Amino acid sequence: MTDKPRFDLNRILNSLAILIGVLLIAAAVGLIIAQFDFNEKQSAQSVVNALEAIIPARKKALPEPHYGGDMPSAEIGRENFVGLLEVEQYNCLLPVGANWTESDIKRFLLSYSGNIYNRNFVIGGSSQSGQLDFADEIEIGTSVKFTDLYGHEFCYEVSMVNHADSINAIKSDNDDLTFFARSRITSKYVIIRCRLS
Repeated sequence: MTDKPRFDLNRILNSLAILIGVLLIAAAVGLIIAQFDFNEKQSAQSVVNALEAIIPARKKALPEPHYGGDMPSAEIGRENFVGLLEVEQYNCLLPVGANWTESDIKRFLLSYSGNIYNRNFVIGGSSQSGQLDFADEIEIGTSVKFTDLYGHEFCYEVSMVNHADSINAIKSDNDDLTFFARSRITSKYVIIRCRLS
């Protein structure tokens, strides 16, 4: 007489409970990540709103050293910001922080080196959604604007896009404005170099 396979209901229920538990944990982690991303976007948007409230009416200008040696900054939420970077084609209007800290670039664009008035300003950021997520796709000729806290609106167009393995290769004395982010595709830095338009 052969044994018939037993239908073990307890074992099936235990396996099902474990599977449901794993799925609930995965869903909770997904919600936490989504909430974190939402909070980061909300935080950047609230800084944009605060800056737009204090920046006087915008007027087109050319960057000149006589505006001052240092860029003016405003403290918002215990952090200092120097202006707004705008790339209209990608619906991008982002605050630019005054102080470079590589660990903070996922939160805001940050001043890496140089100065907008001396025509050697370099801004670093992240390629995450809602920041410089278009960096891999941007084309030569794309319009870019930077507005300082005086309301001076400096207009540029993208003159070159290149890639580098090291952050040290980003600085250039030949470009009026540069911004960069790590590529989502290659993990190299996408460097977007701009000239005054």
